[in-house]
Amino acid sequence: MVWRRFMPRQASDRVAYFMMLSLIHIVGFYELLIILPYIDYERNKTFWFHACAGLFIYFNVIISFYKLFTTHSTTSGVVLPTLQPPGWKYCHTCGINAPPRSFHCWMCDQCILKRDHHCMFSGNCVGYRNQRYFLTLLFYLTIGTAYCNYLNVDYTFEVLGGLSWKSILTMILPLLSWTIGLAGTVTFAVSFVSASCIVGFILLAFLCIYHGQNLYLGQTCVERTQGDKLYDLGWRENLKIIFGERWKFAWICPLISSPLEGEGLEFRSRYYEDIKTM
Repeated sequence: MVWRRFMPRQASDRVAYFMMLSLIHIVGFYELLIILPYIDYERNKTFWFHACAGLFIYFNVIISFYKLFTTHSTTSGVVLPTLQPPGWKYCHTCGINAPPRSFHCWMCDQCILKRDHHCMFSGNCVGYRNQRYFLTLLFYLTIGTAYCNYLNVDYTFEVLGGLSWKSILTMILPLLSWTIGLAGTVTFAVSFVSASCIVGFILLAFLCIYHGQNLYLGQTCVERTQGDKLYDLGWRENLKIIFGERWKFAWICPLISSPLEGEGLEFRSRYYEDIKTM
């Protein structure tokens, strides 16, 4: 069936996948239908500025999410050598010679080219072909949650009745406050969305810093754990390897075409570059 193409294979991934999509749309409609009319009820320039900015962020989040999910970095369909070249390794599960920087993912049950990590929210491995979309998704989600927090402040405090122990408890534990009668249904809904944006921003900002450092140093998550800086070619070349030939513009929108260097089987290293300059 067609819908199965848009479903992660693992049950745990499906839960995270639907939670992610649900929160994106809940927050998006909340900002558009409740917060923006509150900020500018007459729909003047302020309303349309925030609406356009929000839709631009939403569009890039959804397209990045779609491209991340549908673009695979597996060795499937790639012509691999029968004899094992130097620096390659043999995967006993797949029965193939796997190129450098690739690893077998037990969730995807395939070898992944330049494997970074398995993203449970997309149900897909982040690797050579789709790491660009993961980073743009992370970037726009971080910008989006920060923007939502900025827009939500006045309305949230008005609904909660100002700053008090009751409002703080409602923000931290909205479901508990609603259950014991400290918050009404509307207050619970507003607190839940606002708290989701705050917590989401904190987590996403941390991930942005972590993966931003990996991007800057040309490392995957595994290589960072091992302290391997063999493929660090300087920040410009590191960006080009992930975002492609048009790396200066490719980060702006996932729809911008930007061919990658090679096929994910061989990668330039610091050792190779040092020999060239000798």
